[in-house]
Amino acid sequence: MLLAGVLVAVAAAASNAVGSVLQRSASRHHDPSSGWRGTVVGLLRRPAWTAGIAAHVLGFALQAVALSLTLITVVQPVLVAELPFTLVLAARLIGAPLGRRAWLAVGAMALGVGSFLASLDPRGGGPQAATTTGWLVGTTVVVIVLAVLVVLGRAGRGRERALWFGTATGVTYGFNAALLAGLGPAYAEGVRGVLASWQFYGVLVGGTVSFVLLQQALQAHDLIWAQPGITLANPLVAVLWGLTVFGERVPFDLRLIGVVGGVAAIVVGTVVLSQVEEEVDELDPG
Repeated sequence: MLLAGVLVAVAAAASNAVGSVLQRSASRHHDPSSGWRGTVVGLLRRPAWTAGIAAHVLGFALQAVALSLTLITVVQPVLVAELPFTLVLAARLIGAPLGRRAWLAVGAMALGVGSFLASLDPRGGGPQAATTTGWLVGTTVVVIVLAVLVVLGRAGRGRERALWFGTATGVTYGFNAALLAGLGPAYAEGVRGVLASWQFYGVLVGGTVSFVLLQQALQAHDLIWAQPGITLANPLVAVLWGLTVFGERVPFDLRLIGVVGGVAAIVVGTVVLSQVEEEVDELDPG
């Protein structure tokens, strides 16, 4: 089940990457001064943007399947593969070859994810172990954090706006993953069980919020500042949720060295790839 969950998570990351490339291509040269309604109407007229939404929906569904197969602390870190997938696809789209720095960063992220998963070795717990109090406290913390990030994003300009909205997007992705995992026990009861679960409606709200935040981050036109938050906040929130609310356990021994090393490699790779991706975007003629 672990291997199957990882493979499905990789497929989800690839699908999300396709969606990101398509949406970024469609929205990059759209005039944000037309307001939110004008922006949405204008983008809906672009086939690439709607195709990007479809790819994200597929990625969301694959993520839900992965979360039903294995622990959230395994699935979400794998999804950071979306960034190198996005970069490779974007470079191929405009015919720009990737340099050694980009490939080294991709390798660092791959090794980082492998080291993190192998060393963390989460066991036990799961959404069925979460209590009502745990859900309430965790959700309240997420809402407060998001409110602060949105306020900072609305007050910021350029790089700051991209940073805060990108981080808010990543936080929402991580929380959405927790809600999807919480739906797992309801799958056995079929459609009726899913519709009776409050997490289902939480996913609808969370998905809408993450969509809006992502558009705000993309419209900031400073991807190098937005992408690290989008990429890194997601697994951070999900892993913290799994270890606290879901009661997943990890060994506290020398394997923590591998965990820390893996996290460091993922962070460095993400920052480097964000810089490379910004350079690729600048080459995109639209």
